[in-house]
Amino acid sequence: MPGIYFGRDGKRRMIHGRTIFWFKRDLRTDDNTGLLNAVRDSGEVLPLYVLEESILGKYTDGGKRLGFFIDALLNLEAELRALGSYLLVLRGKAEEIIPALVNSHKIEAVYTNRAYGFSGVKRDLGVEHQCRLLGVAFRKYDDTFLVPPHEIDQRKVFTPFYNIWQGRKKNAPLDAPPRISSPHLQASPVETMTRDLARAENRYWPAGFPVTRLRDFNFSDYGMTRDFPYLDGTSRLSPYLRFGLVSVRRVYEAAVSASPEPGPYIPELAWREFWYHIMHYFPETRGLEFQEKRRNIKWINSENWYDAWREGRTGYPIVDAGMRQLKEEGWMHNRLRMITASFLTKDLITDWRWGDRHFSEHLVDYDETVDIGNWQWSASCGADPQPFRIFNPTLQSQNYDPECLYIKKYIPELQAVEPEKIHNPLTYKLPYHRPIVNHYEMRNLAHEAYSGGRIDDGYISQIKKDTGLP
Repeated sequence: MPGIYFGRDGKRRMIHGRTIFWFKRDLRTDDNTGLLNAVRDSGEVLPLYVLEESILGKYTDGGKRLGFFIDALLNLEAELRALGSYLLVLRGKAEEIIPALVNSHKIEAVYTNRAYGFSGVKRDLGVEHQCRLLGVAFRKYDDTFLVPPHEIDQRKVFTPFYNIWQGRKKNAPLDAPPRISSPHLQASPVETMTRDLARAENRYWPAGFPVTRLRDFNFSDYGMTRDFPYLDGTSRLSPYLRFGLVSVRRVYEAAVSASPEPGPYIPELAWREFWYHIMHYFPETRGLEFQEKRRNIKWINSENWYDAWREGRTGYPIVDAGMRQLKEEGWMHNRLRMITASFLTKDLITDWRWGDRHFSEHLVDYDETVDIGNWQWSASCGADPQPFRIFNPTLQSQNYDPECLYIKKYIPELQAVEPEKIHNPLTYKLPYHRPIVNHYEMRNLAHEAYSGGRIDDGYISQIKKDTGLP
């Protein structure tokens, strides 16, 4: 039977005999709000991860995201073992598995951290409903953000949002529980439950990376290094934040320690939360442009151009290097994400949803809410409106990869070519794919398309003919 006690903070706590802690996007024991509360409130905690087919269905990237995810589960299992517990991984639907465990193992409460994504919120509500029917407590905690999206009144522009966000109190990180007592169950090891899933080696994203990265990364120099893809100038923590191997509070703590005044890295964390803020207040923008005036753009949507973009053979080396990095590593430098997104939506006048679909299949750190926000921003149809901006791939290449170190890493066939020629594929004939479009012609066409003008179909046909594409 549950009992009541008063904690050191003077707050009343209910003691449960046995509870479930349901892991989702928080695959860690350190600074895990829901887990710590479950351990404090319970005699025994059953740590659970539900491996749903709807989750696995998103991992169609040939194994990179799946490999990372499996390593994350194995790492969590090791952390729990070190605390005297284990990770129970079951395949199926949470709405069915959790009620079954409640009935079969005398569970008195289910603890979890609050979900915010579309499918996650729906799944939480379904499990909570089942728990209520069974007379079991369902407790969820804010853990994913420094400031939860709903705690700031609606803002459509980042700067006003950020000004409020900065002024809100940020909770300090919590330590991992010293020990977790768990019931003795006959459970298959995580390796057994996931063995048939790991289709590719996780070469680029070791699960323990955040520990050393938070210690060694120079957050104070971020503003000077972040735009140059040939440098190790970004934190590379996005996959770990996405799956919760590191908490946003630990990252914030490290960034603030390096630069007590809000340095250039802190707004990056705020942007992540701004996109969730937008999706909270404007859920329709999941599939619809935030700006109403941009909801009827006449996209060209050439499958051939799209394939060339996806495969890194547009003939613009800076664009193709980014797309090849994505294919090789399951990740892309942020400057290149902006360049490639601008090229798809402005130079190829292709629907941003096509680009988001490709990123969703290949990015290890893909986060639907954040990526949709970023794609709409790049396509000049989202929140936080900017002057209509088209990235010139020649200038981007010259400014941010002047010696072509990044380009040559991912396009080795250009190794012997001088940087000046690589930067100017319209001027020089490279031993490489020829440009599929003329940037300057397409820039003018993009202005016409985005202003609501009708693009002459004959003109489009001529452009395609000139580039040798149907």
